[in-house]
Amino acid sequence: MTIDVGSAVVQIGRGPTGTALARQLLPAMPPGSRYVVIDRDPAAHQLPFGSPEPTHLINTRAAKSSLNLGDPDEYARWVTEQAAAAGESVTEFPARYWFGRYVRDMFDQAVKEATAAGVTVDVVTDEVVGVRPGRDRRWRVECASGQVFDTHRVVLGIGMLPQADPYPGIAGAAGYFTDPWQLPQLPAEARVAVLGTRLTAVDTALTLAARGHTGPVLLASRSGRLPRLRGPETTAPTPHIEACMGRAAAAGSLRLTDFGRALMADIEAASAQPPDWTEVRDGGPTTRDHLAHELAEVEAGIERGWQQIVNGASPTLLPAWQLLVEPDRAEFFEKWLTPLLVHGAPIPAETARRLVSAMDAGQLRVRDGLHNVRHTGDGFAVHLGDTTEFADVVINATGAGTDAAALRTQPMLAGLLDAGLLDAHPLGGVRVHVPTFEALDRTGTPVPGLHILGDLIRGAVLVTNDVIALSFQAVLLATALRTNDDEGVRPS
Repeated sequence: MTIDVGSAVVQIGRGPTGTALARQLLPAMPPGSRYVVIDRDPAAHQLPFGSPEPTHLINTRAAKSSLNLGDPDEYARWVTEQAAAAGESVTEFPARYWFGRYVRDMFDQAVKEATAAGVTVDVVTDEVVGVRPGRDRRWRVECASGQVFDTHRVVLGIGMLPQADPYPGIAGAAGYFTDPWQLPQLPAEARVAVLGTRLTAVDTALTLAARGHTGPVLLASRSGRLPRLRGPETTAPTPHIEACMGRAAAAGSLRLTDFGRALMADIEAASAQPPDWTEVRDGGPTTRDHLAHELAEVEAGIERGWQQIVNGASPTLLPAWQLLVEPDRAEFFEKWLTPLLVHGAPIPAETARRLVSAMDAGQLRVRDGLHNVRHTGDGFAVHLGDTTEFADVVINATGAGTDAAALRTQPMLAGLLDAGLLDAHPLGGVRVHVPTFEALDRTGTPVPGLHILGDLIRGAVLVTNDVIALSFQAVLLATALRTNDDEGVRPS
């Protein structure tokens, strides 16, 4: 059945990214307008914000997690009120499931208000399996149920994709699990190797601990570096970065070495002691002592210059990334992406306490040098540098998938790639024209009426897992769509 929705926007995905966009577009739509939102399962437990585990905490304070840039305190108010109504209390880093409920509540509220204002909003629970060009410069959005929506404009905001298997030789082996958000109950004494050492891997270790797992748990990655800890939200002046960005804007391009020197100068100026820059880029695995020392600093409220500068400089990341020359983008991903993720996506102190406790108990270890995992028939051999560890269970917790293999796990994206209407970005996700968030086709030409935001455009915008960054993307796209409509422009 084909449903002609006229000039309505068909939005695919209603997670944080899709909700932020709907909240921007719906209030501005005139009575009689139509908006379609399709999502196969917005409350799915396989998603990070659907996790029911109380030990899975958001890694950004509630006061910094609003989906409404015009009301920064919205989430903090909402979660405090909702928890009180449920007879619970929340800390400044609430459990992830609270944020998932907040997203759904904000979406439902936006739909309710739009409906009362005379806008027709179709909320469809279905899986989109194909997006194809239709007649008269339109798009056909095909669903698994057989429904087809015919529209002028489509927005893909489907969120994180599953990670492709980093070691395909173990795919399908008994004891290997690709989805850390849907783990079955494991034998309590099993030796577990978790692939990854960042946020998803940390949450996986906390899941096992909460279930009473007694066997040894190994977190392993190439770097072996856990996230740093979230300290105070204070900022420090960034005069060197501001001057660097001013020169780059005037020149129309930015070099990584120039931005790096400016960042280092501002951090050094804000730090009581000069940082060890070799350790920042090439530091070894996070030890129990490193983690405990930083935890003591945070608990004592000690200001750390690097975090003050990261806090202050975060708004410059999107414009800096757009100005950065292409060869330097590739160099950044090769040499500096891990330090950015380690320092830019820190964990709450409470999470660190649990990790230190597990390390003190001798149950949790963190290793670097991961380069291969083999299935041995009755278990797994995990190769770390010149040593080998053995595990009964391996869990892939390397985070969201962004490479071409991950894109092709979704039939909708695979079809668009095969048709040349999407082009995989060499640094992750797909290529887009950032001013309009329109997809770029195989030739690098914008595809009118096909817009993408969120995790699918990591290579184009760099930061896609931050609530404020996602909300800012939604504002930019909504502005572009409204400008397009005001000028009477239609897909060609």
